[in-house]
Amino acid sequence: MDDIADEHLLEKYADSGELRYFDALIRRHIGKVRAMIYPMVLNDADADELTQEVFLRVVGSIQGFKGQSAFSTWLYRIAMNTTHNFLKRRTRNPVEHRENPPDSPGGKNWSPTETIMGMESDARVTKALESLSPSLRAAIVLTAIQGMSLKEAAKAEHCLMATLYWRVHQARKLLRERLGEE
Repeated sequence: MDDIADEHLLEKYADSGELRYFDALIRRHIGKVRAMIYPMVLNDADADELTQEVFLRVVGSIQGFKGQSAFSTWLYRIAMNTTHNFLKRRTRNPVEHRENPPDSPGGKNWSPTETIMGMESDARVTKALESLSPSLRAAIVLTAIQGMSLKEAAKAEHCLMATLYWRVHQARKLLRERLGEE
């Protein structure tokens, strides 16, 4: 089912009610949704929980998808809304700082010095991301980390491209300041 477009999988699911079609959509998008959420919350457990919540919301509102945009755009909008709502509801610090970030890809072949330097760098970046507001963090996550175009990211954030451009600019400026780069 990898060669079937998202919209056709949705049609087949709506027509037949067979979960295998919806399951194919989940398998196709779950990695990207989680990868989008994690830099926003900077916590594995929260990212896993929110990813699950996103797909539960999608299942509950699949009949509301009208096809006016790509399924992925609709899905990523739900993911960002869910994440923003989570961050607003959180009564403690917006992001919990992690002392031990996960291993970086290829990090297992690093020397001990390189590993320590990498961990310190990861911690600095994490702390700098923590300090950004959710809207600025979302802008940098969607464009710089997820690689979305400004247009796609603006749709996911439900804002004008000019607004998103400003948010990316502000996020980069603040990150440079906080990471001590000129």
